[in-house]
Amino acid sequence: MGQAAGARVPSPKTLNLLWFVTLSAPMFIGVALWLAVRFGAFLPVAELLPQETLWQLALGAMALTLLMARPLRNLIMKPEAVARRSLAGRVAPEGPAALAAVKTQTTMFAFLGMLDAVAFMIVALSFMHADAALGLLNGVYTLVLAVVAKPDFSHLLQQTEQILRRGQ
Repeated sequence: MGQAAGARVPSPKTLNLLWFVTLSAPMFIGVALWLAVRFGAFLPVAELLPQETLWQLALGAMALTLLMARPLRNLIMKPEAVARRSLAGRVAPEGPAALAAVKTQTTMFAFLGMLDAVAFMIVALSFMHADAALGLLNGVYTLVLAVVAKPDFSHLLQQTEQILRRGQ
C-alpha cells in the first residue's frame, strides 16, 4: 500500500483521537454488558474462576499494566525507536515528515495492541461471568490508562522527523 501523491499523513490531533477512541472501547463494552445484565437478563456463559479470584486477577493485571505503562511507552515510543521501526509490507512515503508520521502511527498501534491486551482479556472474563461491575471498572481503568500512557505526539513527530533527516 503505497502513499498516494497528496495523501494525508496523520497529524498529532488525529493520533490523539485514535489513541483515545481505541482505549475507550472497553468502556463502551462495559456499559453494553451492564445493560445486558441489568435489562436483558444476561446470564454467565461459563464461570471459570471463583468471583473473588477473578477480581483479584483482574485488579492485579490492571495495576501491573498501569505501573508498567509509562516505562514501556518510554521504551517503545522513544523517537530513536520509532525512526528505526520498519514498515513491513508498506511502501515508505516521500519525505522525512510523512515517513515520521507513518512510523509514529505504526508504533502507536503496536503499543495500543499491547495495552489493550489486558483490557480485552478482562472484557472476555467479564462476559463469561456476566460481571457488569468488572466490565465497568475495566472501562474506567482503560480510560485512566489512556491518560497515563499517552505519548506527546507532536513532540514525537518532530523528534522522529529530525532523526530521519539526519539519517538521509
